[in-house]
Amino acid sequence: MPTDTTPTVNLWYLTRYVKAYLWPMVATLLFLIAGRIATSLDPILLKKIIDGVGHSRSLPALVPVIAGYFGLKVLAFVFDYLRDIIFAPTEMGIARTLSQELFSHLVSQPVGYHFEQKIGGLSRQITRGGRAVTFILDFLVINILPTFVELVIVALLLFRLYPPIYATITIATIIFYTWFTIWSTEKRQKFRLGANQADDEVAGLEVDALTNIETVKYFNNEAHLQTRYWPAINSRYELNVSSNKLFALISAGQALIILVGLGLILYLAIRQTLAGQFTIGDLVLLTTYLVRLSAPIGVLGFVYRAIKDGLADMDAMARILHVEATVPEPAHPVSLHEPKGEVTFDHVGFGYSEERTVYRDLSFTVQPGQHVAFVGPSGVGKSTVVKLLFRFFDPTSGRILIDGVDLRDLDKDTRRCLFAIVPQEPALFNTTIAENIRFGKPDATDEEVRAAAKLASIDRLIESLPEKYETLVGERGVKLSGGEKQRVAIARAIIRQPVILVFDEATSSLDSKSEQAIQQSLDTISTGRTTLVVAHRLSTIANSDVIYVLDKGEIAESGTHQQLLARNGLYAKLWRIQSDGGETATLDVQPDSQLLNLSGATHTAAIDGLMEQATVTLPQTGTV
Repeated sequence: MPTDTTPTVNLWYLTRYVKAYLWPMVATLLFLIAGRIATSLDPILLKKIIDGVGHSRSLPALVPVIAGYFGLKVLAFVFDYLRDIIFAPTEMGIARTLSQELFSHLVSQPVGYHFEQKIGGLSRQITRGGRAVTFILDFLVINILPTFVELVIVALLLFRLYPPIYATITIATIIFYTWFTIWSTEKRQKFRLGANQADDEVAGLEVDALTNIETVKYFNNEAHLQTRYWPAINSRYELNVSSNKLFALISAGQALIILVGLGLILYLAIRQTLAGQFTIGDLVLLTTYLVRLSAPIGVLGFVYRAIKDGLADMDAMARILHVEATVPEPAHPVSLHEPKGEVTFDHVGFGYSEERTVYRDLSFTVQPGQHVAFVGPSGVGKSTVVKLLFRFFDPTSGRILIDGVDLRDLDKDTRRCLFAIVPQEPALFNTTIAENIRFGKPDATDEEVRAAAKLASIDRLIESLPEKYETLVGERGVKLSGGEKQRVAIARAIIRQPVILVFDEATSSLDSKSEQAIQQSLDTISTGRTTLVVAHRLSTIANSDVIYVLDKGEIAESGTHQQLLARNGLYAKLWRIQSDGGETATLDVQPDSQLLNLSGATHTAAIDGLMEQATVTLPQTGTV
């Protein structure tokens, strides 16, 4: 069972959202109290009617009492109706505010936060938490508060109308019942919180498996997934069973307390009626109060447990809201009114963790309008340059400057206007092609969308489709090919008219024909803009103004393509390997590898030799 099951929220937590609806809530409570007063007084008039009939009073004499009795019934109905009418928009408004706050908080979190989350579990927490808010508010206003008000009024009436023993027993029953409910429910709460965490784990495994179903099928690993799924779902089963068993025990205890307390009142009332101390009307009055109190008191125990369950459901959502941003927005943001596009990494140090340092002292400057590329073996920090530039993370030391201003001081709107990116694997939303392009500039006109598509060389394809720009692309763009998705991503980037354009291995996953066509589009849209390119294939960046070769988190060498070839260093070795047809493998090899000292036909033989060695070391569970 998960160990962190200490709840972090209570009913007071909701007051932060109720404040915005203070006056509707006050009106709701006033009508609630008025309705309970009317409901609590009508049994007294019923007593008078019964006693009047018992004493053979004339009907005309009883008419005012009868009218008053039904008048109170009507008033109770009207007050309850007004309570519900006022409370409905208030309740939904609070739920809306909470949903907006939660969504805004989640999307404002840096990418690093989302890397640590399981989407299925996170989605389950949000759904349960949002449902719990309306659930709790409903029970508070419809059940708990009316019952509490009615209990107070009835206790006062019993003190006023009958011997103190009746009110004393009623209050003692309520106090003991409340104590037992709270004590037993708190004991059960740890199982509920644990069951929620187990449910999150199950949801995470389900979503992870289904979103990667192709990989599951490729490797025929359905059985392996079941071995991971079974412990999680079994844990959820055991925790829920334990919770429900305690629930049954608590319900039995509550029923026994009500039976003893209210049964004692009924016994005393019948005995005193038979002794002539009470009238039949008194017996009816007390019986009416007993019936009215027993049902809501019984429901009160259920409602309290339900609210505690709701608070447990809200707990995970509240924890999300309490997560502080690791990449905070500046307190006094700076705007760039006429940005030029100069990018400077000034002695930047960065690591994803203490054990994984990427840069210790990285420095370079990209002049406005320059086309700069970053190359090097895998794992040396090429794509990390992009992540830092887009503030997915902040440097642990040093600064990143845009036109001389620290990136951490720029406001969000300025950053939004400055940058656009074409990633290696563009993620498209499950909507139309037009909306995916317009995501780069939400207020873009249809003419701007078409112009961006033309620059990205995808306009002809779109026009050939039956629904043209209104064509749905499917989940993550599955209805489009890799090259088509890449062109949509290019259009989405260029529609922003960015000052700084970033290509993060934008063609590395495409075939040669698609790469060549898309490279032409990239060259066209990057003209006149500061352009940063992260590349594996060196042929795509040979015309760059400056090429930075990264190795072990620092710049090993830099210059133009020709200068780097003449230097005969790491870049030249990588170039020779790719020129001989080994481009896929070489950039995954560390620069001090023996492969970098080979050229021509000899490197192919060396690769074959290494593959043979790798084959020998593989587990003998299948063929290679």
